Amino acid sequence: MKQFLLQMSGLPGSGKSTIARHVGSRYGAAVVDLDVIRSAVLDGGVSIEASGRVAYPVMYEQTRSLLAQGFSVVIDSPCGYDEIVATGRAMADERGVAYKYVELVTDDLALIDGRLKARVPLRSQRRAIGLHAIDAGDTDLDGDQLFQTWLQRTKRPPEDYLQVDAANPIALILTELDTYLNL
Repeated sequence: MKQFLLQMSGLPGSGKSTIARHVGSRYGAAVVDLDVIRSAVLDGGVSIEASGRVAYPVMYEQTRSLLAQGFSVVIDSPCGYDEIVATGRAMADERGVAYKYVELVTDDLALIDGRLKARVPLRSQRRAIGLHAIDAGDTDLDGDQLFQTWLQRTKRPPEDYLQVDAANPIALILTELDTYLNL
């Protein structure tokens, strides 16, 4: 199988981690999860405000290391900045591996909120649309507005990416991914 780097993208609660784990298992790829790294950084005493600045470079270096070892990699993180997409593509180019990008999309905030409330959150993850991560305090009165902003802010490559409806069943999403990955 051809080595690849897949960047997953989408709102918190859209299913990125679930799909990333399925892809990792199905294709024998390593999954690098930004929330796992951010939570470990928080456990190490870094503030919630600084955790992203610390976690992203760790995520990138972990990805580079795994690619150099010959593993395909799935990056599980939101893509709210152009540099995240550019860095993903650059890492794939550095290693000469296929670059893929999948965005889970939905504007159904009730679906997202239900998923967030149903999961056992990591330390860095929101607990609901209106509830911050544990370290960030409690209620977020502007949660709905924040999620709408995140929907508009998502960055993606200019071409050759896949958007899938996050409300679809996992089996359908995985079928779409298999066709897109075409490895």
